Amino acid sequence: MKKRYLALLCAIVITLILVTGIGIYLKFIVLLPLGLGQEDLAVALPFRMLADEGLRYSVRLAMNATDPPAAAESTAAPTTEETTEATTEAATETTAAPTTEPTTEPATEPTTERTTEPTTAPTTEPTTAPTTEPATEATTAPTTPPSSAPTQPPVTGETWRFIEPQIDFAANGKGDAWFDDVLFIGDSRVVGFRDYARTGGAEYFCNVGMSVFQVMAGIQCSDLGFEAQSLETLLSHRRYGKIIISLGINECGYPLSSFRSAYAELLQTVKTLQPGATIILQGILGVTRGYAGDRSYFYPDNLSRFNEVIKSMTGNGVYYIDPNTLFSDPDGYLYTSISGDGCHPTGKYYRMWADWISYAIAQLGI
Repeated sequence: MKKRYLALLCAIVITLILVTGIGIYLKFIVLLPLGLGQEDLAVALPFRMLADEGLRYSVRLAMNATDPPAAAESTAAPTTEETTEATTEAATETTAAPTTEPTTEPATEPTTERTTEPTTAPTTEPTTAPTTEPATEATTAPTTPPSSAPTQPPVTGETWRFIEPQIDFAANGKGDAWFDDVLFIGDSRVVGFRDYARTGGAEYFCNVGMSVFQVMAGIQCSDLGFEAQSLETLLSHRRYGKIIISLGINECGYPLSSFRSAYAELLQTVKTLQPGATIILQGILGVTRGYAGDRSYFYPDNLSRFNEVIKSMTGNGVYYIDPNTLFSDPDGYLYTSISGDGCHPTGKYYRMWADWISYAIAQLGI
């Protein structure tokens, strides 16, 4: 009996040594140059690797790199579901945040005015928002604090009030029939489209907490017209005329280089499997000032950097539209009055958003 206990103890010790050795390798050889995982115990890193798709993707980039990876631009650590796939890139990224809206975007930003409205959402906010709130379910978010947070103007307590645009987006858009051969790919905000503003015959490959890392890892989704399957399987067996990709809010804290590589890989997969489809990339809609709080990866200047990456992938049948021209105030934050949780529009505004997409597409002449 003693020999059995001794053998078991030896096996446990050997396993612990092996796991710790792997963790040390990951921490100091693979993740240190990326600025990730430095607050995790070495013995815990192998287990975190099993649960965090974004971290695995960053590690895969490092393992396959022919040159040593550059230092991460930032290491912000999201703690909510909408940031589960995130750590912000460090100051080595030279791409500047855009200072003007894309010239191809319709001038749809609503007239705004200053008010002293509180920064929290009104208690009379519509109650039709999606019931599956995506911003509260993170369990595998990175824990490394930011080393270089984007600069942000101080909170003054003053905010902007949303005034509904005068343009009738539905009447001046493409109409619901245009969406009959559309596939939406996206996160919880696309879940909101699916549940509150289903348009034409469009289909939806979406999930709460969806990230580009999860899509490339083979996550499965289902909709009315298809059972649970990976995106690659779906695109291999069905034909779509237009594909709208809306991803990025869950990734806004990861290194920009990891996001760029994963997004480009996703785009190439879509192009390869759907060569005849028109592809529309939707920019990342901001969050309210109160929701962002002190989490720098949600600040408008950081989201602008991610949106610049998305916009840079346009051309040859790939287009870009930016919902911030509709729903973000002049400071770049989501209007407080149109969101119940600070991250998602309420049901009424999902319908407006869907109509705006139709209008924006019409302005692009697609």
